[in-house]
Amino acid sequence: FIYIGVYDIKDRNEPVGNMCDKANMAIKCMKGNYQMAVAYYDEAILEKELEQKKLIAEFDRALENNEFCVYLQPQTDADGLCHGAEALVRWAHPKSGLMSPGSFVDCYERCGLIHRLDEYVWEEAVKTLRRWTELGRSDLHISINISAKDFFYLDVYEVIMGLVEKYKVDIKNLRLELTETAVVNENDNMEVIRKLHDAGFIIEIDDFGSGYSSLNMLKDICSDVLKIDREFLRETENAVRSRDILEEIIRLSNRMNMTVITEGVETREQVDMLTDMGCRVFQGYYFSKPIPIHEFEDKYNVCLLYTSD
Repeated sequence: FIYIGVYDIKDRNEPVGNMCDKANMAIKCMKGNYQMAVAYYDEAILEKELEQKKLIAEFDRALENNEFCVYLQPQTDADGLCHGAEALVRWAHPKSGLMSPGSFVDCYERCGLIHRLDEYVWEEAVKTLRRWTELGRSDLHISINISAKDFFYLDVYEVIMGLVEKYKVDIKNLRLELTETAVVNENDNMEVIRKLHDAGFIIEIDDFGSGYSSLNMLKDICSDVLKIDREFLRETENAVRSRDILEEIIRLSNRMNMTVITEGVETREQVDMLTDMGCRVFQGYYFSKPIPIHEFEDKYNVCLLYTSD
């Protein structure tokens, strides 16, 4: 597949090397997009390129200064009773303010830094589980995300087992979320996941339904929880068909003794519909947006239970 980057020359005296760089920037902006073959350079592309380089340059400082912070999004039953949470990252940037992961995660995945950020988030999550255990809340779990790139840069099994042993937390309370891209056609990754599952970790398949091999994946990977992608709840012209597919996925999961968590739940009507279909655990703005750890602990009385005991 051929990509062509075009730079429209405005100044004939501009160094040819600069012209080529700008044409290459245009190419980079459409890599992986098979619907485009030609892209034209404009100043927005340059701004994006400079922003990416800035993010990379600031990474070490941000990590050292603990600017990355873990937020928790609760996972609850239909009545709002919290069973645990998913750990998500935010960046408390000294100049730009609080940045969502959409602003920087893709950049760090492309440039090979995501494994260092993930290690940081994993350890913060395990530290939190340790504190909860000391407060008498060993009933709560935290799910951490494992990127496909983590398997290339880390011994994922050794790192996660090392954290559990270091902070002495119950393996069952640290859940591992994997996307389809982390396991499909990657036999080595599947073996690592199998080892983690055999060690006692609960394995969650994240964003189920957003890829192309999801059903085939279910027969091969040892998973305990299926997280249904929020796209199934998005309004569509084929609402009845979407609902039928969603209901069958939930029914299939229950037959396989897998817990179902539906993401992106925003209304009571969605909760009632999903409950009727057999879903028992929900994650979404209807119950709570992602919140800082201390807010999560206040909201769900993590410390209060310890005081009353």
